[in-house]
This record gives sequence, C-alpha cells and structure tokens, in this order.
Amino acid sequence: MTKIWLIARKYLRETWREPGLLALVLAMPLFFMLINAVAYATPRLTTYPVLVVADDPRAEPLIEMLRTQRYAGGGLMFDVQPTQDRDADEALKSGAAAALLVFAPGASGELGVTVRGDATSMRFILTSALLDQALGPAIDAAHGKPVVARLVQRPIQALAPQNDFDAYAPGMMVFAILLIIPQAAMLLGRERRTGTLRRLRLTPLRSWQLLSGASLSQMVMGAGQVVFMFAAALALGFHNRGSLPLAVGIGLLLSFGAIGMGMIVACFVEDDNQALNVGATFTMLQVFISGSFYQMPTITLFTLGSYEIGLFDFIPATHGLLALQQVLIAGAGIAEVAFRVAAMTGLSLLYFVVGVAIFERMQMRARADA
Repeated sequence: MTKIWLIARKYLRETWREPGLLALVLAMPLFFMLINAVAYATPRLTTYPVLVVADDPRAEPLIEMLRTQRYAGGGLMFDVQPTQDRDADEALKSGAAAALLVFAPGASGELGVTVRGDATSMRFILTSALLDQALGPAIDAAHGKPVVARLVQRPIQALAPQNDFDAYAPGMMVFAILLIIPQAAMLLGRERRTGTLRRLRLTPLRSWQLLSGASLSQMVMGAGQVVFMFAAALALGFHNRGSLPLAVGIGLLLSFGAIGMGMIVACFVEDDNQALNVGATFTMLQVFISGSFYQMPTITLFTLGSYEIGLFDFIPATHGLLALQQVLIAGAGIAEVAFRVAAMTGLSLLYFVVGVAIFERMQMRARADA
C-alpha cells in the first residue's frame, strides 16, 4: 500500500503543478452545463407523438382536446395518432412514439385511461407530465362519471422533471465524469514519452501497483469533479428529488469505470498527446451510445430477470446514466437502482483488471526485448 500511495501522491502533485490543465478539466463540463441551463431552463416547445387506442366513444372529446393543446407560444403539444396496437412496444422503444394512451371502459363502467411508456426515456417523462396536466381537469367531468387514470412505466415509476434542464443534466454529469478517460490515459502516456516506464522496469514496482496508484490519484480528482458538478447543477437551478449522497456515490463508481478505460487506452498509445486524442474519442463515443446526449434506440440482446440487456449495456456509462436519472429525477433509492449499481461495479472492475493485465503483459514483453 505504501508504494501505491507514493505513486498516487506523485500524480496528484503533478496535477497540482499544472493549474491550467486542472482548470480546463473542471471548466469544460461546467461550460456545457451552463449552456444547457440557459437553453433548457424553460420547457421546450416540442410536439410529442402520442399513440391512442380508444375502445370507448366517451374518449373522443378527450382525444380531440389533446389534439388542440398548445403551448403559450402557439405550438402543438401532441401529435395524436390513432392505433389498434394495445402494446406498441416497438414504437415506444424506437422513439416513433413518446407515449401510448389507452382509453377503455372499466369494470364499473367508468372510462379508464392508461398511459404507457418507458420511464427511462426523457421524452416519455416530459410527455407524461404534459398529458397529466391536459387530462387532469377534463377527466373529472367526462360524461358526469369519474375517470380512473393509471400510469404504467418501466422499469420504475418516475416523476416528471420540471423542465428540460432537469431531464438533460444527468447526461451532462456523465459527460463530465467520462472526461477522466483521456486524463487518466495521459498520465501513463507521459511516463512512456519521458522514459519513466523504462526506468520503472528496473525497480521492484509491479504494474498493478503503478496503475493502482495512478487510479487512486484520479479517484481523488474524480471525487472533486463529481461534487463540483452536482454543486454547479443545483446552483443553476436543477430540481433534485433524490439522495445526493447516493448520486455522488454513483458518480464516483462511474469515475472508477472511466479510469479503468483510461488505463486500457494508455496501453496502446506512445505519448500523452496521443493519449488525449484517443481518450477523447473513447469519451465521446461512450457519451453518445450511453444516451447521455441523445436517446439511443433499445437493441435488446437478452433478458436478465426483469431487466432487458441491450447492445450498449456493456459500458458502465449506460447504467450510470439510468441510475442518476432514476435517483435525481424520480427520487429512487438504493433498492431501485441496485441492479444498475451492481452492473457498474462489475463492469468497472472488469475494465480495470483488463487494463492491468494488458499493461503487465506489455511490460513483460518490453523487459524480454531489453
């Protein structure tokens, strides 16, 4: 442990001696967070496609009312599209529809309204909030009978964000944390450029100790970055409904996964400049496929229990984004996000172990060549 701490202290001192780089690492995600806060502090005038199944003629006035709902600026809220598909799962997964409304008579003769959609989709969260506002006053007076409304969401029940900034802020947090990838890769890239790795081969220092020390230093940086990001989001008006300590813990776990990927990137670069370029590519690729910036289509490979495992679920960022959304927006607790946290933990450890194994093999090959 002494060697690991000494390596970590070395890297922390080097970072402290480069205040420009440190400021850039912290300022870049905050800059994007500020842009999002300015752009999305008020609800966007988006027209959301809504599929409607109507098995009761009493639903016609409500459907017509939805067709005429407009924002204050005059834009339509909903693009109402009749359908006979009572499931419409493919349309909801692909994003062709933001929500599905099913009007059907209940057991006691009342008009039942069911809203279906994916709770992890920001479009559905926003659409369901608007539908609730539009249908709420109307359903109580529908034909003089009470109307039973039921909201069906998967995987957990979610509360709606108050504006689009609330919806997209968790994605910006994931983006900020993933910036640790090029930063971590740069540390070892610099050591390779300056010849430090050659000298370390002559010492009893093991590869896992070097990488553990580098990772520990980046975890300290990541902790500061995560806390800084959450404080900035709250200062800019983010409406948090969940546990901040839990959200910070998720952010730290995602930081560890980003560090592991940074270690893998460092194994295949020749210097710190190359590490920054390749690491940035890895960062942006994961930002997009995790859904941090744009919702990605669900491509289910298999089902594990009650969870659908998709093509992009093999990176910690995907699970980290969903967990942050569920905690911060829906107010979920540790029990609701336990699967996502466990997946992040397993994947983060996997990437770190793979990075150590590749680095150790490369070091052994270099010793043999020498």
